[in-house]
Amino acid sequence: MLMGHRLTAAGIPEYAALAFFAFCLASSATYIFNDLIDVEHDRAHRSKRQRPLSAKEISPSVAVMVMVVCAAGGLGIAWKINRETLLGVALYLALSTVYTLVVKRILIADVIVLASFYSLRVLVGGAATGVVVSRWLLAFSSFIFVSLALAKRYSDLTRAEANAEEAPAGRRYVAADRQVLLSLGTASGMISVLVFALYLNSPQVTMLYSNTDPLWLVCALLMYWIARIWLLADRGVIDDDPIVTAAKDPASYVVAVAAAAIVYIAI
Repeated sequence: MLMGHRLTAAGIPEYAALAFFAFCLASSATYIFNDLIDVEHDRAHRSKRQRPLSAKEISPSVAVMVMVVCAAGGLGIAWKINRETLLGVALYLALSTVYTLVVKRILIADVIVLASFYSLRVLVGGAATGVVVSRWLLAFSSFIFVSLALAKRYSDLTRAEANAEEAPAGRRYVAADRQVLLSLGTASGMISVLVFALYLNSPQVTMLYSNTDPLWLVCALLMYWIARIWLLADRGVIDDDPIVTAAKDPASYVVAVAAAAIVYIAI
């Protein structure tokens, strides 16, 4: 919706908001299911032991009821939008279940599947709003999401090593994997910047922007932000989720505002 400059088109913001809430409910259901499966491992984790199930603040039966309500609510809202959105949310729930039960314990495959969930959100957003998702956006988002997923795994290992702890239970990664994850993650992040740079040279970009030259500054901002995330991961600052860290990071807001201003100038 934003990348296609359809923010003010009739009906699109409303459908985008509905799809957003559908995924909020669906993802909440998957996180609850994940916590139910990993409750014993989470109780041994530095930060995850504070979660309601791990801390025994709610019972498993209550958690299951909330999970069912969230999943049903997400599917119900998606059904109100259109069939494609319903299928997308249902696919997300199914893949998340397989991920929690099987894939999360497979090296590297867990990162790729985890990143695909975010790319799936992009596709479902396009289905809900009727905005065609360009291959450029899909390629860019896929690489940057893989980078962030790898940053999460890398940060877990870094924090464990810094605190003389074992690698997080329930995964197959060990401390010796840190350098490989660092190489893969930073490379994936820079590839996403390369995809954006190639997009700026494509015919499609001239249809949306009157002056594409300022957009090259966005490449510099992206390189800075991705490098910053990985530096924070290397320092063990990232706690569980890079997106949560970015939401608390003032520099990330400065980058977002600067990028928005550049895009506005280029339109």
